[in-house]
Amino acid sequence: MAPRHVAAIIAAVCLVAGSELANAARGSDLVGTWSCVVWGHPDFGDERVLLNFAPEGVARLARVEVDAVPSWTGLTPWVIEDREMRFSDPRTGRQYRADLRRENLGGSWRTLTTTGGWWCAESDITAIPETNEARAAALPPVLPIVTATPRYPIQAIREAKQGRVVTCFLVDAAGLVVEPEIIELSDEIFREPTLVALSRSRYQPHGATALRPSCRSYTFTLDRLAQHEIEFD
Repeated sequence: MAPRHVAAIIAAVCLVAGSELANAARGSDLVGTWSCVVWGHPDFGDERVLLNFAPEGVARLARVEVDAVPSWTGLTPWVIEDREMRFSDPRTGRQYRADLRRENLGGSWRTLTTTGGWWCAESDITAIPETNEARAAALPPVLPIVTATPRYPIQAIREAKQGRVVTCFLVDAAGLVVEPEIIELSDEIFREPTLVALSRSRYQPHGATALRPSCRSYTFTLDRLAQHEIEFD
């Protein structure tokens, strides 16, 4: 076999091995319990859940519900392939995906008829909560104190542009918004006013050492602007 062919084979093997090692390393970072927001359900709105990923691929989900005692729900095994994490929820039919090249853990979910997203922060709990009270304590609501309204860009008004923005972010112990990420953006013109509004918003301090995840959606419509429900610049 020609030397260059041998070198090509060795390079290919190293590339595959390197990819597997990278996936394994990233997978070890995911092991543990995460505090998450699942958004996009037309009836339930944003849902606060705990996701737990065990080293052997076992995944579980728990939520706090008002009228029912929550429990851990078994998910399909979580797998990583080509820097993408995948698992499913047999109870709801949601298929979850996450691009692991992103800094924060989160991504999209879909069913046969609906799509949405999920976004997580590392939880500061040291043990998996097994009771309703413990899960409620691990999933405290992120309550807004000041909710700033995005300004409607003059250029968007002139061009009769309307749109929608979904953003997820973390709330620190003092109630400040940190690490905002634009999840859905109908037009680039609405990015800056959304981020400015987030920077002006404040949430109730929670005192925990871990950051709390939250998501918000903004709808830019000319009808609301005419009713003076949206500021413009």
